[in-house]
Amino acid sequence: MQAVNPPKVVRRVRKRLEVSQEGLARLLNATKGAVQHWERGRNNPDLARLNALRQLCPPGLERNELTALIKQTQTRLAPLAPLKPGVSKQNPTQRGRGGLPRNYPGESFVQLRRETHRLQRQVAKLEAALQRRIQQLHVLRDLATEQQREIARLRAGEASGPRVPAVHGAVPA
Repeated sequence: MQAVNPPKVVRRVRKRLEVSQEGLARLLNATKGAVQHWERGRNNPDLARLNALRQLCPPGLERNELTALIKQTQTRLAPLAPLKPGVSKQNPTQRGRGGLPRNYPGESFVQLRRETHRLQRQVAKLEAALQRRIQQLHVLRDLATEQQREIARLRAGEASGPRVPAVHGAVPA
């Protein structure tokens, strides 16, 4: 399989969606700078954002390229290559993190676990921000209701007739 060029794919998809870098950043809950870095090849979007971008992209060449990029990223993060014959589990020079052989699939799962924890923290932050927004909306709704009641009271006062100020010393007719 031929390697996919992430910067070109991200730029093509953005152009296909007809949005600016800032617009794409808003759609993916990222910063404009992050999108710039993706398009310049400094960084690559994470799997969650690639999947979100694929959901936004209409079917066609760009979507196929995104699918290939997602598969390429998954392979990079979690290569599930079998143990090489002849690699001894007892040879300490060929061990990676956690005492597992370097080619053992478990090492890539460590990366996946880290990515999962990072995404869970991001989701928790977004949920907290959402709760704050919901509370703000409740406050605004209560204020709007209060204002509507005040307007209704004022209109009811106008409907009963204009109030004539009392003049001191005047004799009623």
